[in-house]
Amino acid sequence: MNDRDDTLEAALRDFLAGGHRVAVLGIGNDLRRDDGLGPFIIGSLNIEHPSVMLENVGSVPEAFARPIAEFGADRVILVDAADMRKPVGHAELVTRDRIGGIAISTHHMPLSFLMMYLEQETGAQTVLLGVQPQNIDFGEGLTTEVERVARDLVRLLEQILTEFTRGIDDVSDN
Repeated sequence: MNDRDDTLEAALRDFLAGGHRVAVLGIGNDLRRDDGLGPFIIGSLNIEHPSVMLENVGSVPEAFARPIAEFGADRVILVDAADMRKPVGHAELVTRDRIGGIAISTHHMPLSFLMMYLEQETGAQTVLLGVQPQNIDFGEGLTTEVERVARDLVRLLEQILTEFTRGIDDVSDN
């Protein structure tokens, strides 16, 4: 693992600290190459715990505000291909106040507005786990570099979410 991965791991741990229920939302269209990153990651995650909600929300994540609120999520991680004007495959955790102009044109709502909307509707804290895409043209399958990063992120998320659920279980056992 390199320094960037360590920074991302630390940022995810910090974001989840103090949380009790987390929703991980995969945003994107798997018929637009790298825009399918979010659904790919959600479909690859192997986490089953009552404190973790995994949802492939496609291109209309705002439609999931009510299920997230009913689930009681206090942390929401949005996973999406995002044009951050970085090298292909760059992964970063981005808060709403830092999101600025990060957007991908396939979504109906800019990510900053989506985050604000979800926070207002659910009371949860939100963060974007964004990955710089190479190609969002029509077509199936992630590009090679983005798929490699996506697989690394699946492993990282499984590790961090497993530790998160252990912490929840430890607290409820006491």
